[in-house]
Parts: sequence; structure tokens; C-alpha cells
Amino acid sequence: MRFKHTRLECDRNVTCLQISIGSLLVFNAFISTSANGNSSHNCLSAADVKKKGERFEKKFAEELIFTKILRTATRNCSEAAAEMREALHQRSLSPWMYIEDRDDDRFPHVISFAKCLCEGCIINKQENFSYNSVLVYAQLPVMEKTKCDGYSDRYKVKQGFINVPVACTCVVPNYTK
Repeated sequence: MRFKHTRLECDRNVTCLQISIGSLLVFNAFISTSANGNSSHNCLSAADVKKKGERFEKKFAEELIFTKILRTATRNCSEAAAEMREALHQRSLSPWMYIEDRDDDRFPHVISFAKCLCEGCIINKQENFSYNSVLVYAQLPVMEKTKCDGYSDRYKVKQGFINVPVACTCVVPNYTK
């Protein structure tokens, strides 16, 4: 939905602020009605949701590329420190693994989440607790479906973003006074 920027011409009896607040209230009522599922014309069949999800995933293919990372073998920090080779997530001073997050009410259904293997950071092939491993997040576009009120086989869909842990990095601890 696009909105035009218009210049308001206001007279003495009505201020531009009153007009703007009134417009926001009307707009807010419109958004609230369509967002809370009370409007049945926004409800879709399961087949329509599937088609919409496929179009969504095709549209955002580049942004969703890291959701398809294969699960990595479960390792621990000491194994990561001893190996330090191959893929970036295994050579990092803050190595991580990927775990699969599955949600059938979300497109994409499966997203790979990073999980730090160490609390500290690997320095000279040993975990050093003078530093911390922390997750790095990226926003990922998703589409979520929810059941429509009063319908067992109809759904509303909503696009949004979620924060996904994509890697780990080594940082100096945040000391407080």
C-alpha cells in the first residue's frame, strides 16, 4: 500500500495537527481491523496459503539462502579448538553449529539457527574466558499464517521479519562499574 504525501491547507478553525491525528486514528482502525483476523475476506484456503508461501519464498530467494544450510555435526568447544579447519563456522575464534528451527505455520518452514559452541573464545587452540562468544543476528523476512476466527480451514497470512542467529563472534566482555 502506498501513501501520497500531501500538503494540508488548514484554516483558523481546524488545525493541521487535528486533521493529522484524525487521519492516524482512521488509519489505525483500518490496520487493526485487518490485522486481528476479524475481516473474513482476508481469510485464505490452505491451498491459497501454500501458493502465497511459494511466491513469497521465490520473491525473497536471496534473503532466504542461509535458511537452507545443512545441520552441522554436533561438536563441542574443545573439538572445535582442536580442529580449526574447513568451513568458516568451524575456523572462527567463536565457532558455531547450525540447528534446525521448524515451524509449519511459517514460510520458510525450516530455518537454520546458529548456536555458539563456546562461552569464551578460542585463543591458541584453547578456550579463553577473558573473551565471550556471542550470537550475531540478521533480520529475515518471513510469512506467518494463523487460523481465522470461526474457521477451521481458513487462514490469514502476515509478512514480517524475525531476528535469526546467523553466526557467532568473539567480543571483550561487557564490564559494568
